[in-house]
Amino acid sequence: MNGIIEYRLPDKSRIDCLTSTYAIEVDWANKWHEGIGQSLYYGLMSDKKPGVVLIIENPQKEQKYIRKISKVSKSQKIQVWTIDKNLVIKRLRKE
Repeated sequence: MNGIIEYRLPDKSRIDCLTSTYAIEVDWANKWHEGIGQSLYYGLMSDKKPGVVLIIENPQKEQKYIRKISKVSKSQKIQVWTIDKNLVIKRLRKE
């Protein structure tokens, strides 16, 4: 995503990937709710838009997490991507 990996904030917390536009948290699909909180905080602290990349291991089983994060991300203006076992990244929708 052409960003800085493990960007350290003044409070010593680390953004998984900081791009020119987004502060991105990368997490497993079942931790979608943790990714939301972290991305909102990192976005605020870095003056970037919040973003989450969900790691998808089992697309059929994990659709429930994608549906949940989609609902929240729409209302909170969080950009969400998924990445699968073949390292294919997909944007859920553009913010």
